[in-house]
Amino acid sequence: MSAEVGPLAGQRVLVARTRQQAAELSRRVRELGGAPVEAPALEIAPGDEPALAAALGRVARGEVAVLALTSPNGVDAVADAMAAADLPASILHRVGLVACVGRGTDDRLAERLGRRADLLPPRATTGSLGAAIPAGRGVALLPRADLASSELPSVLVTKGYEVDEVVAYRILQPAGLPEPVLAQLAEGAIDLIAVTSPSTVHNLVALLAGHAWSGRLVSIGPVTTAACASHGLPVAAEADPHDLDGLLAALVAATR
Repeated sequence: MSAEVGPLAGQRVLVARTRQQAAELSRRVRELGGAPVEAPALEIAPGDEPALAAALGRVARGEVAVLALTSPNGVDAVADAMAAADLPASILHRVGLVACVGRGTDDRLAERLGRRADLLPPRATTGSLGAAIPAGRGVALLPRADLASSELPSVLVTKGYEVDEVVAYRILQPAGLPEPVLAQLAEGAIDLIAVTSPSTVHNLVALLAGHAWSGRLVSIGPVTTAACASHGLPVAAEADPHDLDGLLAALVAATR
């Protein structure tokens, strides 16, 4: 669709995802007639690389019962570490159960490592993922962000697993938002702000401190919505399902 037609026609949408992840959301916004404005509110940096390499060695030896992947960034970190260690994607078949938090993470797993998850929870949240993983024994490997909550490992411990939680990547706050973006936010030229994680929300609040801004927040799911509420920020719409398709639908709903 052109920028003149579609359900997001006339809407400027702030895309606050990392530079690596912004392109797909921006493309989809354009297809719906909107005008994306990219302004990364977070950056991804390597995590504990030796620990991740050691954990993948356990995978290669068939010592991991569950591999739980909670974000596309986690998949990328695992895939990059496997490539660095010259480990073939086939080692994932030695894992008893590969679980992904949602379709976006599963799609990245298929793209990077040619593997589909054995389990996807009914809702794309870590709480739903923990509930969906059956009780068992052995090692549950969680390659996650440094800022990830303790909910999932706690649930898996109660279900009988030995949890190996590895910092696969770190979430950093950029030095600032681009000046043109700050100007548009101050002028009220941004209609919608798409937020896709609690870290995005917290970083945006910090980066906008002392700046005037406006725009309707659209959240990808309940955990991100809760992060907005913790800062006293109302959410115009929440995605359901909690993935990119749901987020696009929520952006459209927020214009009504």
